[in-house]
Amino acid sequence: MFSTGKSRSSARLALACVGAALVSGCMVGPDIIRSGRPAYNSAILATGDEQLLQNIVRTRFYDSVGFLAVASVTANVSVTASATVQAGFGSASNYAGNLVPISGMLTAEQNPTISYAPLAGDQLLRHLGAETSMERTFLMLNSAATPEQVWNMIVRRINNLRNPDFPDPPLLTVDPRFEEVVTTASLLQRRGVLYWVQLAGSQSGYGLVIHSYSPANTHEVEKLLALLGMKYPVLAGNDIVIPVQLSVGSPDPGSIAIETRSLFDMMRIAGATIDLAPDTSGVGRLPVPGPAARGLRIRSGTTPPADARVATQYRGRWYYIADDDELSKQWFTVLQLLAGAPAGGGSAAPVLTIPVTGRH
Repeated sequence: MFSTGKSRSSARLALACVGAALVSGCMVGPDIIRSGRPAYNSAILATGDEQLLQNIVRTRFYDSVGFLAVASVTANVSVTASATVQAGFGSASNYAGNLVPISGMLTAEQNPTISYAPLAGDQLLRHLGAETSMERTFLMLNSAATPEQVWNMIVRRINNLRNPDFPDPPLLTVDPRFEEVVTTASLLQRRGVLYWVQLAGSQSGYGLVIHSYSPANTHEVEKLLALLGMKYPVLAGNDIVIPVQLSVGSPDPGSIAIETRSLFDMMRIAGATIDLAPDTSGVGRLPVPGPAARGLRIRSGTTPPADARVATQYRGRWYYIADDDELSKQWFTVLQLLAGAPAGGGSAAPVLTIPVTGRH
Protein backbone atom coordinates (compact mmCIF):
# COMPACT_ATOMS: atom_id res chain seq x y z
CA MET A 1 0.00 0.00 0.00
CA PHE A 2 1.24 3.48 -0.82
CA SER A 3 1.68 5.73 2.18
CA THR A 4 0.02 9.06 1.32
CA GLY A 5 1.25 10.88 4.43
CA LYS A 6 4.84 9.94 3.83
CA SER A 7 4.54 10.93 0.14
CA ARG A 8 3.28 14.41 0.96
CA SER A 9 5.96 14.85 3.57
CA SER A 10 8.65 13.78 1.09
CA ALA A 11 7.29 16.14 -1.55
CA ARG A 12 7.42 19.05 0.86
CA LEU A 13 10.99 18.14 1.75
CA ALA A 14 11.84 17.94 -1.96
CA LEU A 15 10.46 21.43 -2.59
CA ALA A 16 12.43 22.68 0.38
CA CYS A 17 15.53 21.04 -1.10
CA VAL A 18 15.00 22.75 -4.46
CA GLY A 19 14.49 26.10 -2.72
CA ALA A 20 17.65 25.65 -0.69
CA ALA A 21 19.56 24.72 -3.84
CA LEU A 22 18.35 27.82 -5.63
CA VAL A 23 19.25 30.00 -2.66
CA SER A 24 22.68 28.39 -2.46
CA GLY A 25 23.05 29.23 -6.13
CA CYS A 26 23.57 32.83 -5.02
CA MET A 27 27.00 31.71 -3.80
CA VAL A 28 27.96 30.26 -7.19
CA GLY A 29 28.77 33.68 -8.67
CA PRO A 30 31.40 34.66 -6.07
CA ASP A 31 32.88 31.15 -6.19
CA ILE A 32 33.21 31.33 -9.98
CA ILE A 33 34.85 34.76 -9.74
CA ARG A 34 37.35 33.43 -7.19
CA SER A 35 38.31 30.51 -9.41
CA GLY A 36 37.73 32.01 -12.85
CA ARG A 37 39.20 35.50 -12.65
CA PRO A 38 42.74 34.45 -11.65
CA ALA A 39 42.66 31.72 -14.31
CA TYR A 40 41.58 34.11 -17.08
CA ASN A 41 44.07 36.76 -15.98
CA SER A 42 46.96 34.25 -15.79
CA ALA A 43 46.12 32.86 -19.22
CA ILE A 44 45.92 36.33 -20.81
CA LEU A 45 49.21 37.44 -19.25
CA ALA A 46 51.04 34.21 -20.11
CA THR A 47 49.90 34.16 -23.74
CA GLY A 48 50.64 37.89 -24.07
CA ASP A 49 54.21 37.27 -22.89
CA GLU A 50 54.58 34.34 -25.27
CA GLN A 51 53.26 36.42 -28.17
CA LEU A 52 55.74 39.23 -27.43
CA LEU A 53 58.68 36.85 -27.14
CA GLN A 54 57.73 35.12 -30.39
CA ASN A 55 57.53 38.51 -32.14
CA ILE A 56 61.04 39.28 -30.89
CA VAL A 57 62.24 35.99 -32.34
CA ARG A 58 60.41 36.75 -35.60
CA THR A 59 62.31 40.03 -35.95
CA ARG A 60 65.54 38.06 -35.64
CA PHE A 61 64.47 35.89 -38.59
CA TYR A 62 63.14 38.92 -40.51
CA ASP A 63 59.67 37.36 -40.45
CA SER A 64 56.37 39.21 -40.18
CA VAL A 65 55.24 40.37 -36.74
CA GLY A 66 51.80 41.13 -35.38
CA PHE A 67 49.77 41.43 -32.19
CA LEU A 68 46.39 39.91 -31.39
CA ALA A 69 44.94 41.54 -28.28
CA VAL A 70 42.23 40.08 -26.06
CA ALA A 71 39.55 42.76 -26.41
CA SER A 72 37.00 41.32 -24.00
CA VAL A 73 36.05 38.21 -22.03
CA THR A 74 32.37 37.63 -21.29
CA ALA A 75 31.49 34.64 -19.12
CA ASN A 76 27.82 33.61 -18.91
CA VAL A 77 27.00 31.41 -15.93
CA SER A 78 23.87 29.27 -15.68
CA VAL A 79 22.78 27.45 -12.52
CA THR A 80 20.43 24.46 -12.57
CA ALA A 81 18.92 22.90 -9.43
CA SER A 82 17.03 19.59 -9.36
CA ALA A 83 15.51 17.33 -6.68
CA THR A 84 14.28 13.75 -6.72
CA VAL A 85 11.85 12.00 -4.37
CA GLN A 86 11.58 8.20 -4.25
CA ALA A 87 8.44 6.67 -2.70
CA GLY A 88 7.43 3.03 -2.29
CA PHE A 89 4.11 1.26 -2.96
CA GLY A 90 2.78 -1.76 -1.19
CA SER A 91 4.47 -3.58 1.63
CA ALA A 92 7.45 -1.77 3.07
CA SER A 93 9.40 -5.03 3.01
CA ASN A 94 9.45 -4.82 -0.81
CA TYR A 95 11.55 -1.64 -0.93
CA ALA A 96 13.03 -1.18 2.51
CA GLY A 97 16.69 -0.10 2.23
CA ASN A 98 16.51 0.36 -1.56
CA LEU A 99 15.14 3.91 -1.76
CA VAL A 100 16.76 7.30 -1.42
CA PRO A 101 13.91 9.42 -0.06
CA ILE A 102 15.31 12.78 -1.16
CA SER A 103 18.22 13.74 -3.44
CA GLY A 104 19.19 17.03 -5.00
CA MET A 105 21.80 18.40 -7.42
CA LEU A 106 23.07 21.87 -8.23
CA THR A 107 24.88 22.33 -11.56
CA ALA A 108 26.76 25.49 -12.63
CA GLU A 109 27.86 25.92 -16.25
CA GLN A 110 30.10 28.65 -17.63
CA ASN A 111 30.10 29.64 -21.32
CA PRO A 112 32.83 32.23 -22.03
CA THR A 113 32.87 34.45 -25.11
CA ILE A 114 36.34 35.81 -25.93
CA SER A 115 36.86 38.62 -28.44
CA TYR A 116 40.19 39.30 -30.14
CA ALA A 117 41.30 42.57 -31.72
CA PRO A 118 44.18 42.26 -34.20
CA LEU A 119 46.53 45.19 -34.67
CA ALA A 120 46.91 45.78 -38.38
CA GLY A 121 47.72 48.43 -40.95
CA ASP A 122 48.28 51.96 -39.73
CA GLN A 123 47.48 51.01 -36.13
CA LEU A 124 50.18 48.32 -36.10
CA LEU A 125 52.67 50.67 -37.76
CA ARG A 126 52.09 53.36 -35.15
CA HIS A 127 52.23 50.85 -32.30
CA LEU A 128 55.57 49.46 -33.46
CA GLY A 129 57.21 52.46 -35.12
CA ALA A 130 56.27 55.48 -33.00
CA GLU A 131 58.84 56.83 -30.59
CA THR A 132 58.05 56.13 -26.95
CA SER A 133 56.20 59.18 -25.63
CA MET A 134 57.50 61.41 -22.86
CA GLU A 135 54.63 60.30 -20.64
CA ARG A 136 55.40 56.60 -21.00
CA THR A 137 59.14 57.17 -20.66
CA PHE A 138 58.67 59.10 -17.43
CA LEU A 139 56.17 56.58 -16.06
CA MET A 140 58.70 53.80 -16.61
CA LEU A 141 61.58 55.82 -15.14
CA ASN A 142 59.60 56.77 -12.04
CA SER A 143 58.45 53.21 -11.35
CA ALA A 144 61.56 51.26 -12.37
CA ALA A 145 63.40 49.11 -9.88
CA THR A 146 66.54 49.84 -11.92
CA PRO A 147 66.28 53.29 -13.57
CA GLU A 148 69.60 52.76 -15.37
CA GLN A 149 68.10 49.86 -17.31
CA VAL A 150 65.10 51.91 -18.42
CA TRP A 151 67.36 54.81 -19.45
CA ASN A 152 69.58 52.59 -21.57
CA MET A 153 66.63 50.67 -22.98
CA ILE A 154 64.33 53.52 -24.05
CA VAL A 155 66.51 56.63 -24.51
CA ARG A 156 68.67 56.77 -27.64
CA ARG A 157 70.02 60.25 -27.09
CA ILE A 158 69.89 63.04 -24.51
CA ASN A 159 70.91 66.43 -25.91
CA ASN A 160 73.77 65.37 -28.18
CA LEU A 161 74.97 62.48 -26.02
CA ARG A 162 74.42 59.27 -27.98
CA ASN A 163 73.37 55.79 -26.92
CA PRO A 164 73.09 54.03 -30.30
CA ASP A 165 71.19 50.77 -30.80
CA PHE A 166 74.16 49.07 -32.47
CA PRO A 167 77.44 50.95 -31.98
CA ASP A 168 79.66 50.87 -35.05
CA PRO A 169 83.08 52.29 -34.15
CA PRO A 170 84.69 54.59 -34.98
CA LEU A 171 81.78 56.64 -36.39
CA LEU A 172 78.90 55.58 -34.14
CA THR A 173 79.83 54.99 -30.52
CA VAL A 174 78.27 55.31 -27.08
CA ASP A 175 79.15 58.68 -25.59
CA PRO A 176 80.65 58.01 -22.13
CA ARG A 177 78.93 61.18 -20.90
CA PHE A 178 75.57 59.56 -21.65
CA GLU A 179 76.37 56.77 -19.21
CA GLU A 180 77.52 59.35 -16.64
CA VAL A 181 74.16 61.13 -16.97
CA VAL A 182 72.35 57.82 -16.52
CA THR A 183 74.36 56.87 -13.43
CA THR A 184 74.11 60.29 -11.76
CA ALA A 185 70.41 60.87 -12.51
CA SER A 186 69.52 57.37 -11.32
CA LEU A 187 71.47 57.88 -8.10
CA LEU A 188 69.67 61.16 -7.39
CA GLN A 189 66.34 59.56 -8.22
CA ARG A 190 66.95 56.73 -5.74
CA ARG A 191 67.85 59.32 -3.09
CA GLY A 192 64.47 60.97 -3.65
CA VAL A 193 65.63 64.37 -4.93
CA LEU A 194 65.19 63.97 -8.71
CA TYR A 195 61.79 63.54 -10.34
CA TRP A 196 60.51 63.19 -13.90
CA VAL A 197 57.24 65.12 -13.89
CA GLN A 198 54.42 66.66 -15.80
CA LEU A 199 54.80 70.37 -15.11
CA ALA A 200 51.93 72.28 -13.55
CA GLY A 201 50.96 75.89 -13.10
CA SER A 202 52.51 78.45 -15.43
CA GLN A 203 54.72 75.80 -17.04
CA SER A 204 53.40 73.07 -19.30
CA GLY A 205 54.77 69.89 -20.78
CA TYR A 206 57.26 67.63 -19.04
CA GLY A 207 60.34 68.31 -17.04
CA LEU A 208 63.11 67.20 -14.73
CA VAL A 209 62.79 68.58 -11.19
CA ILE A 210 65.59 68.47 -8.61
CA HIS A 211 64.10 69.25 -5.21
CA SER A 212 65.51 69.42 -1.66
CA TYR A 213 68.97 68.34 -2.78
CA SER A 214 71.26 70.61 -0.75
CA PRO A 215 73.65 70.06 0.91
CA ALA A 216 73.96 66.24 0.84
CA ASN A 217 73.62 65.91 -2.95
CA THR A 218 75.12 69.19 -4.12
CA HIS A 219 78.14 67.55 -5.76
CA GLU A 220 76.07 65.09 -7.79
CA VAL A 221 73.65 67.84 -8.86
CA GLU A 222 76.53 70.04 -10.03
CA LYS A 223 77.93 67.11 -12.02
CA LEU A 224 74.60 66.31 -13.67
CA LEU A 225 73.94 69.93 -14.64
CA ALA A 226 77.42 70.23 -16.13
CA LEU A 227 76.88 67.06 -18.22
CA LEU A 228 73.57 68.45 -19.48
CA GLY A 229 75.02 71.90 -20.19
CA MET A 230 72.84 73.61 -17.56
CA LYS A 231 73.76 76.44 -15.21
CA TYR A 232 73.87 75.85 -11.49
CA PRO A 233 71.40 78.09 -9.61
CA VAL A 234 72.80 81.31 -8.16
CA LEU A 235 71.37 80.46 -4.76
CA ALA A 236 72.37 76.93 -3.74
CA GLY A 237 69.39 74.84 -2.73
CA ASN A 238 66.88 76.47 -5.05
CA ASP A 239 64.57 74.02 -6.81
CA ILE A 240 65.81 73.26 -10.31
CA VAL A 241 63.23 72.82 -13.06
CA ILE A 242 64.41 71.81 -16.54
CA PRO A 243 61.84 71.41 -19.35
CA VAL A 244 62.23 68.18 -21.33
CA GLN A 245 61.18 67.86 -24.96
CA LEU A 246 61.00 64.92 -27.33
CA SER A 247 63.31 65.96 -30.15
CA VAL A 248 66.59 65.25 -31.89
CA GLY A 249 69.74 67.30 -31.69
CA SER A 250 70.45 70.48 -29.77
CA PRO A 251 67.75 71.46 -27.28
CA ASP A 252 66.20 74.85 -26.76
CA PRO A 253 68.18 77.02 -24.29
CA GLY A 254 67.64 75.88 -20.73
CA SER A 255 65.93 72.62 -21.69
CA ILE A 256 66.75 68.98 -22.41
CA ALA A 257 66.09 67.18 -25.68
CA ILE A 258 65.48 63.43 -25.50
CA GLU A 259 65.22 61.01 -28.41
CA THR A 260 63.48 57.74 -27.56
CA ARG A 261 63.28 54.37 -29.23
CA SER A 262 60.22 52.78 -30.73
CA LEU A 263 58.82 49.43 -29.64
CA PHE A 264 60.16 47.87 -32.84
CA ASP A 265 63.64 49.29 -32.14
CA MET A 266 63.65 47.61 -28.74
CA MET A 267 62.35 44.33 -30.19
CA ARG A 268 65.20 44.32 -32.75
CA ILE A 269 67.73 45.00 -29.99
CA ALA A 270 66.26 42.17 -27.94
CA GLY A 271 66.41 39.87 -30.96
CA ALA A 272 70.15 40.51 -31.25
CA THR A 273 70.67 38.90 -27.82
CA ILE A 274 69.15 35.54 -28.82
CA ASP A 275 71.41 32.50 -28.41
CA LEU A 276 71.14 30.95 -31.86
CA ALA A 277 72.26 27.47 -32.80
CA PRO A 278 75.41 27.43 -34.96
CA ASP A 279 73.51 25.84 -37.85
CA THR A 280 70.51 28.22 -37.73
CA SER A 281 69.52 29.15 -41.27
CA GLY A 282 67.64 32.18 -42.53
CA VAL A 283 69.30 34.55 -40.07
CA GLY A 284 71.74 37.29 -40.91
CA ARG A 285 74.55 38.29 -38.61
CA LEU A 286 73.79 41.32 -36.42
CA PRO A 287 76.31 43.62 -34.75
CA VAL A 288 76.57 43.54 -30.97
CA PRO A 289 73.94 45.84 -29.45
CA GLY A 290 74.88 48.74 -27.19
CA PRO A 291 73.92 49.45 -23.55
CA ALA A 292 70.24 49.21 -24.49
CA ALA A 293 70.50 45.42 -24.33
CA ARG A 294 72.56 45.37 -21.14
CA GLY A 295 71.42 42.57 -18.86
CA LEU A 296 69.19 40.86 -21.45
CA ARG A 297 69.72 37.33 -22.69
CA ILE A 298 67.24 35.22 -24.65
CA ARG A 299 68.26 31.57 -24.64
CA SER A 300 67.30 28.77 -27.01
CA GLY A 301 67.22 25.00 -27.06
CA THR A 302 65.70 21.99 -28.76
CA THR A 303 63.52 20.95 -25.80
CA PRO A 304 61.02 22.87 -23.65
CA PRO A 305 62.89 24.69 -20.84
CA ALA A 306 62.34 23.27 -17.37
CA ASP A 307 62.18 26.62 -15.56
CA ALA A 308 61.44 29.73 -17.64
CA ARG A 309 59.89 33.13 -17.01
CA VAL A 310 58.48 32.97 -20.55
CA ALA A 311 59.05 30.53 -23.41
CA THR A 312 57.86 30.09 -26.98
CA GLN A 313 58.45 27.62 -29.77
CA TYR A 314 59.38 28.84 -33.25
CA ARG A 315 60.88 27.10 -36.27
CA GLY A 316 61.42 23.91 -34.34
CA ARG A 317 63.33 25.46 -31.42
CA TRP A 318 62.41 26.82 -28.00
CA TYR A 319 63.30 30.39 -27.04
CA TYR A 320 63.04 31.52 -23.45
CA ILE A 321 64.10 33.80 -20.60
CA ALA A 322 65.34 31.88 -17.58
CA ASP A 323 63.37 32.36 -14.38
CA ASP A 324 66.56 32.97 -12.35
CA ASP A 325 67.79 35.71 -14.73
CA GLU A 326 66.58 38.81 -12.85
CA LEU A 327 67.97 41.45 -15.25
CA SER A 328 66.47 39.75 -18.30
CA LYS A 329 63.13 39.43 -16.51
CA GLN A 330 63.14 43.14 -15.63
CA TRP A 331 64.05 44.07 -19.22
CA PHE A 332 61.25 41.92 -20.62
CA THR A 333 58.72 43.30 -18.13
CA VAL A 334 59.43 46.89 -19.22
CA LEU A 335 59.01 45.86 -22.87
CA GLN A 336 55.79 43.99 -22.04
CA LEU A 337 54.31 47.07 -20.38
CA LEU A 338 55.19 49.22 -23.39
CA ALA A 339 53.86 46.62 -25.84
CA GLY A 340 50.60 46.29 -23.91
CA ALA A 341 49.85 50.03 -23.92
CA PRO A 342 47.30 51.17 -26.55
CA ALA A 343 48.91 52.53 -29.68
CA GLY A 344 48.98 56.31 -29.56
CA GLY A 345 47.02 56.34 -26.32
CA GLY A 346 47.67 58.25 -23.16
CA SER A 347 46.32 58.30 -19.66
CA ALA A 348 44.16 61.04 -18.25
CA ALA A 349 46.24 61.23 -15.06
CA PRO A 350 49.50 63.19 -14.93
CA VAL A 351 52.80 61.39 -14.65
CA LEU A 352 53.65 63.21 -11.44
CA THR A 353 52.95 66.77 -10.36
CA ILE A 354 55.22 68.61 -7.96
CA PRO A 355 54.53 72.20 -6.88
CA VAL A 356 57.84 73.97 -7.38
CA THR A 357 58.89 76.86 -5.18
CA GLY A 358 61.94 79.05 -5.10
CA ARG A 359 63.45 77.23 -2.14
CA HIS A 360 63.51 73.65 -0.89
